[in-house]
Amino acid sequence: MFKQMLEHAEKELERLEEPFEYNDVIELATKKLITSLNETEESQVKDLINSNDEFIKNNRKRWEVGFTKLHVLRSLSLEAGMEFQKQFLSIPEYKTDPLLGVLMRQHANACRITGEIIHLLEGGYPDAALARWRTLYEIAVTCLVIQKYGNGAAIEYIKHGKVKAVEGMEEYQKTASEMGLKPYSEEEMNEARSLKEEITKGKKHYHWALEYTGFSKLEKLREDVGLGKWSHNYKWASRGVHADYRDMLSLSAMSEAKNDGLLVGSSNSGLTEPAHFTAITISQITSAFLLAYIQEDTQLNYTNSIMFMNLISHYSNDVGDAFLCASQL
Repeated sequence: MFKQMLEHAEKELERLEEPFEYNDVIELATKKLITSLNETEESQVKDLINSNDEFIKNNRKRWEVGFTKLHVLRSLSLEAGMEFQKQFLSIPEYKTDPLLGVLMRQHANACRITGEIIHLLEGGYPDAALARWRTLYEIAVTCLVIQKYGNGAAIEYIKHGKVKAVEGMEEYQKTASEMGLKPYSEEEMNEARSLKEEITKGKKHYHWALEYTGFSKLEKLREDVGLGKWSHNYKWASRGVHADYRDMLSLSAMSEAKNDGLLVGSSNSGLTEPAHFTAITISQITSAFLLAYIQEDTQLNYTNSIMFMNLISHYSNDVGDAFLCASQL
């Protein structure tokens, strides 16, 4: 196609009987190609969308029971979180409670990310879903550590977020002019740096969990709350986050491939692990939130929370069973 367009452009320039260079030929050919693409792009994209919609339809059909269970699990987690939130916000003592506030926000993040994972799985991108699960796992570790060590750890986590925001401002400031963006004023930067200094007390290795656990690295924190056995799965998921050389056959999406190939799109293979990991992890995060303070003498009523967790635990197991069954079809 390019060869023909270049020849056509060259002949057109020759007819003008004016001097021209080969770059002029390329530029004219490119303009003609863009015009041609503009005229046909709507129909081309429509075909792509129809093809993708057909794939999703067939993918959902293969994994139908698993997707149904996973959707219901997410819905239960959302409903349980909203119910518990409504209860503790009705009690003045807990309206500004740091522990509940942090766990509530983390749970909301987890529910949103679970929705993203479901969307990726239905679209046929299990490796992307596994990479997104990595974040869900980090939230689970964070929630369990904060639940274990209480309000002090929750407050430090909030402070840590403010420090990260300042560091984001500092990084933005370095590149703002080069990227054509408006830099912060010196007054804004000084105020932000003062806040960071106040929180960290000048420590270079400040971390929210250090005071309570003695650790700052995820590898140690996950062991502290009994999630160390997930280390291999976390490392596996991390390969989908970072630039890394890997054989295509090592992708979850290629797990049923009989021959090697360059996968550049969706696949209906390899959904079991990311789906089941997601079910287990959203359950852990929901439990950390719903059962906060359950061991203490509080005004909170945990009857609904316990009932919800029984349902969530049941569906978490069902998700794994359903996806495993579908994978063997």
